[in-house]
Amino acid sequence: MTGENLKEQITGWCNATTGLQLVEDRSEPSGGFVLGLRSAAQGSGTVPVDVVLEHDSDRVTIRSTSNASAGSEDLEAVLASRPALVRGQTTGSDTVLTAHVYVDGFTKQAFMAAVDEIAKTRGLLDGLGDGNVGTDSVTQQGPTPAGAGAGTTGPFYAATSAQPEPSSPAPTQPEPASLPAPWSQAPMPAQQPAASQLPAPSFGSPSPSQGGYAPLSGQPAPQAQPAAAFAPTHTVPPQGMQAWAAPDPTGAVVATLGGGLPIQITEVRGAWANILCSNGWRGWVDGRIIGVAR
Repeated sequence: MTGENLKEQITGWCNATTGLQLVEDRSEPSGGFVLGLRSAAQGSGTVPVDVVLEHDSDRVTIRSTSNASAGSEDLEAVLASRPALVRGQTTGSDTVLTAHVYVDGFTKQAFMAAVDEIAKTRGLLDGLGDGNVGTDSVTQQGPTPAGAGAGTTGPFYAATSAQPEPSSPAPTQPEPASLPAPWSQAPMPAQQPAASQLPAPSFGSPSPSQGGYAPLSGQPAPQAQPAAAFAPTHTVPPQGMQAWAAPDPTGAVVATLGGGLPIQITEVRGAWANILCSNGWRGWVDGRIIGVAR
């Protein structure tokens, strides 16, 4: 296979499918060639890669130079972790990476594998200079601390850090009262079980329904009252749940709490539970859904 045939094959492989871009095409009088490519093997941005065929050479050389300002031990550790076809030589502040694909039996698979490994290794070395572990390793974000949402009024879905030991206040057992109307009178979201499947909760002297609330998704807006010390004891189930202004199922639903929202149980009244959110909002929910009432 001649050098011209090799160059035609390589330039034909430069397209959106392979992630290769041809930026330079220079033929040598001796019969070889130098191609300047950019590889998108890293997924974000492109890496410059040169493809060189010297005169009468039996192999195509893929190379790229990194200027990472990392220590020699870090550079050697990265190079040692890469496949055997990738070689690196450091001179001063430059590390030249090379890989070879032999002309005899030259295939697209062998060529693309060599280009990808050179590009990935170049990305790892450049990442060392930026203080990163490497561009092909995914940095997983740890859980947001429980106090990170203090003082905010937006949804607080990411608070998954260790919670304090649940404090279970002694439930108040009032005198039995007449059962309220069935829960089917209150609108329920599609993901919650049908209201008719749950018996109406029993409670003592219910407080009158409070007006002026607008149903929200996630954590409700704070009420105009002093914020109590927030020590979450439970989280809202993944499917979410509804909240009332008072322990009265005939009243209007004032909020729909998003799944995973941390809440604090401050009072249990029959099948009702009074909750406190991190922004000071309070409301009443069906305590049976979160396991604090029967």
